[in-house]
Amino acid sequence: MAKKNEFKPDKPRLGFFSKLFLTQQQRKTLLKWLLYALFLVALSVVQDVLLCRVRIFGATTELVPCGIFLICLAEGLEGGSVFSLVASGLYLFSGTAAGYYSIPLITALAVAVTFFRQAYLKKGFLATMLCTVFAVTVYEMLVFFIGAFLELTSLSRIGGFFLMAMMTNLAAPVLYPVVRAISTIGGNEWKE
Repeated sequence: MAKKNEFKPDKPRLGFFSKLFLTQQQRKTLLKWLLYALFLVALSVVQDVLLCRVRIFGATTELVPCGIFLICLAEGLEGGSVFSLVASGLYLFSGTAAGYYSIPLITALAVAVTFFRQAYLKKGFLATMLCTVFAVTVYEMLVFFIGAFLELTSLSRIGGFFLMAMMTNLAAPVLYPVVRAISTIGGNEWKE
């Protein structure tokens, strides 16, 4: 016959983190996406505080779209496309995006260049830079033409937008090592 006092339940744990069951891999993945978000916030601060004062023929850089393209290329189509959609929405709400059309432009370009890179190019520095340069240039030109169509800018400013794309493209190799370092956290789900 068993005694009544043999079974003693575990003491209840209090607190949020005691209820949050994450594996080590899930914690690393969460850390990676948080670092990506902090990286884009840092780019936005650098862009809006420091680099907005540096103008060459009326043009400056746009680091946040460049960072979004780099992250999407580093993470692949599956995770990068969702991140580019969310990040472009937050970029719009930060107040520095060109307009509401930035969300579909950034997302569509990020998905297109990532798909192209995965289908036809090996993952590496040159392939990533080629796709980023293409995406940034097309993004800036589309922003210009949409702005011209909506009569927000004149057609004579096309050189400024092209110069802005080139200045942003010069910043891409500087941003690449940071994105590459963050992308290695937690391992890569997608191997080439």
